Amino acid sequence: MKKSLLLIMAMAIGQFIFAQDCSDLFISEYVEGSGNNKAIEIYNPTLEAIDLGSYQLVRYSNGGFEPAAIGLAGTIGSHDTYVVVLDKRDPNGIGFEEPIDSALMMMADTFLCPVYDVNKMMYFNGNDAVTLELTTGVVVDIVARVGSPDPDNGWTDITDTTITWNNNGTPEEYTINNYIVGPLFWLSWTKDNTLIRKNTVKKGVLENPDVFKVAMEWDSLPKNTFENLGEHLCDCAESGIADNAVNINVTLFPNPVTGNELNIDSEEIMTSIEVINTIGQAFLREDLQSGTKTHSMSLKSYDSGVYFVKITFKDHKTLIKKIVIK
Repeated sequence: MKKSLLLIMAMAIGQFIFAQDCSDLFISEYVEGSGNNKAIEIYNPTLEAIDLGSYQLVRYSNGGFEPAAIGLAGTIGSHDTYVVVLDKRDPNGIGFEEPIDSALMMMADTFLCPVYDVNKMMYFNGNDAVTLELTTGVVVDIVARVGSPDPDNGWTDITDTTITWNNNGTPEEYTINNYIVGPLFWLSWTKDNTLIRKNTVKKGVLENPDVFKVAMEWDSLPKNTFENLGEHLCDCAESGIADNAVNINVTLFPNPVTGNELNIDSEEIMTSIEVINTIGQAFLREDLQSGTKTHSMSLKSYDSGVYFVKITFKDHKTLIKKIVIK
């Protein structure tokens, strides 16, 4: 029986790969908000742009083994994100067609799964597992646990704790085991919350966990928190932080920066510029909507020290250059 179960698991969630830190995409934010406010943010921790055409998101409903997959498209630049949002944008929608929050709508890079009966991937709730996979079935990240026994209302950061709750007027005890909240839905981290991957996480979960200890890799924010979507702080930003190998001629001046302004001249069209500190935190980003080969940015009030400037070009290539602020 045990061998049969393991075989079913392998067939259900595909093959696994062994990835090194900062070597492949992973899920960096999970939004399970009110109504149809559902979103998944994917982060690229590598030094190269990645084509999403080889990837898919998969939902395993109610802790089961049945996959609902949706293919992805587009490109994620180095140390950049891609935000997938449930496609409910009709302002006249009611009930199950209720439109998503306008603040969430603005954060989307793409909208998916407008019709539930066609594809159920983006209709996840707190008791579903979500995976990022290659289209071949190779798993590159898992949120929660596929095949979890009766996750009911999802997972929490509490375990081995007995709580008395009011069950329709009758006090009833429930013991939280394996971080599964059971009927205690208000304690769930994966339902009615936004989860953000800790900046120390440098790769996805490659093997289906025996127990989903949500607090080990995720921080929990209140329901309908959307403002962190679109960017992710990760320690991978320090990896290869010296000038990388993209062969594009870019000049930064003055360097060292002695005044308030940094000027950037490039032979290729730039679409965004970020300033990153030495612990990998991107604290300043300017999006150049129409693209430009020359740009000036104010560094007023920034402490003296070593920083890195990450430049993204129109073809999604990126270049990282070192600057010194005096």
